[in-house]
Amino acid sequence: MDKKTCECCKKGFTPRPTVRNQRYCSTPECQKERKRRWQAHKLADDNDYMENQAAAQRAWCAKNSGYWKEYRKKHPNYAERNRIKQRERNQKRRPPPEVVIAKMDESIPRNIIVSGRYRLVPLCNGQIAKMDEFIVEIGVISRHCGAPLTAGP
Repeated sequence: MDKKTCECCKKGFTPRPTVRNQRYCSTPECQKERKRRWQAHKLADDNDYMENQAAAQRAWCAKNSGYWKEYRKKHPNYAERNRIKQRERNQKRRPPPEVVIAKMDESIPRNIIVSGRYRLVPLCNGQIAKMDEFIVEIGVISRHCGAPLTAGP
């Protein structure tokens, strides 16, 4: 029988005659990777499988509610690594620096709204909805936040 190259370790192996289209060798590491890839593919493509896995996970967590708290207590290196990885994931989710986020406590006073009439049009899923538009008039009351108010005429 012809030798094949393992998709995981890239080493040559002789496939078993009983396993059609064998792509992984029989080492435990490669078999573990084969199963991991199969599960990832199955979770992405099969909604029933995904729901069953989620239900099994919820049931296990309900039976073993204190497991992860104890595990983190006994394995501080795991907990610290997880904190670092979570910070990295949070950093990836943050908007790029060029995206402006409005904050109540911004220190630079800017007047970006000018008095006048504006047409408000709602966005739905990134698309402009042409129904329900409003014409509004906006008047700037104060130029600088925290500046003393002056009496009107």
